[in-house]
Amino acid sequence: MLDRATFLVQGGIFAQVSETADTLPPPDVAVVDLAGKTVMPAIVNAHSHLGWEAYTGWGSQHFTRDNLIDHLYRHAYYGVGTVISTATDKQSIARAVQLDQKLGKVGGARYVPQPGLGTPGGGGNPNFTADPGWWGGGDGYYEVTSPDQARAALRDEAAKGTQVFKIWVDGRDERRGARIKLSEAIYTAAADEALVHDIRVLAHAPLVDDHKKLLRAGVRRLIHGPSVVDDEWIALMRSRNAYLIPTTQSSFRDLTFYADPFFRGHVSGAVLARLADPGNLGPVGVPRTSTSPPTIDSARQAAADAQARARFSKMVNAGIQIILGADVGWGPTATHVGSFFGYAEHLELAAFVRLGMTPAQAIVAGTSKPAEAFGLSDVGTIAPGKGADFIVLDANPLDDIANLRLINQVYLRGSRVDRESLRERWTR
Repeated sequence: MLDRATFLVQGGIFAQVSETADTLPPPDVAVVDLAGKTVMPAIVNAHSHLGWEAYTGWGSQHFTRDNLIDHLYRHAYYGVGTVISTATDKQSIARAVQLDQKLGKVGGARYVPQPGLGTPGGGGNPNFTADPGWWGGGDGYYEVTSPDQARAALRDEAAKGTQVFKIWVDGRDERRGARIKLSEAIYTAAADEALVHDIRVLAHAPLVDDHKKLLRAGVRRLIHGPSVVDDEWIALMRSRNAYLIPTTQSSFRDLTFYADPFFRGHVSGAVLARLADPGNLGPVGVPRTSTSPPTIDSARQAAADAQARARFSKMVNAGIQIILGADVGWGPTATHVGSFFGYAEHLELAAFVRLGMTPAQAIVAGTSKPAEAFGLSDVGTIAPGKGADFIVLDANPLDDIANLRLINQVYLRGSRVDRESLRERWTR
């Protein structure tokens, strides 16, 4: 976080960073005066699902090059500079977009597609696997039944230059009517092979017993949960130098955020009309039969919130490395905050503070820590040699995490994101 500093950007990279505002710039260099502003690194989101969301519809038919690029710009609009899309991307499209972005032909947030493996018929949640167009068993998702197949999948991805890889451990293969977990032998083989090729593995496994087995098998990046925070889990997380993506807000439903001006800056009237339909506000994946808004048991909700705060605070106080993964885009449209790229990341970081982090801890969890966890060495901090991805804010979020919403400008690769034009296009 920089309050008074000077930095030089050349070729999309921080060439110099000074801790004082008195440093004179080189001759013939354009100077941008950010006096009175706060500058911080762009946000790094380690868990998203790009391509399926169309804002007035959701499904595999929307996974196109243009929609994928639109999602990168939606992240950029909200100051998200890097996004890892976790194993529901059609890799034949994803890799082409990633390459074109590296060649400077595509803008938006830096895109890191992540292939993955799981049991046959399994993988992503039933919203994905029940879709008639789901490409399970090919184009980025490997259906495996043996350790040898898992090793072969990792070798195949290593040859393609894959940096990160997801494994679904819990039994989510509801499309077949079964619930078969990935065996320890399979995910241990995957972890071993990934280590050989310097690939970072992320494991989807909410249950604490699965967390412990994965940690002992060498997996250091876990998503969701844990179901219980006990001393054994804490000790394993610390001894393995592991990272956790808790995803506190991806299923969050609160009608107030639909009225939030910060939210309305990136959606059209058609989207707002859809959100106003009570039929879209039922449990995720369960059609509503009533036209009246769902009722909320306030006492039950308060008890759940208190339990969540106790669990989260215990992890924070134990020094667990919690990182941002907003779990955005997993469908279906309008039923939950996890539909909305960029905005969801802000709610997740605010939730981190509400549940027990300081604003400084939350900012680290949303910038340098996820970059560190996934070997993204060119993002996450403002330092010489790093990519010039940063947010200019009108107030300091260290004072109040809500100030992270006061975005004045966003710069990615040293160039200013034209947020005004994006907002005009999206809100028509």
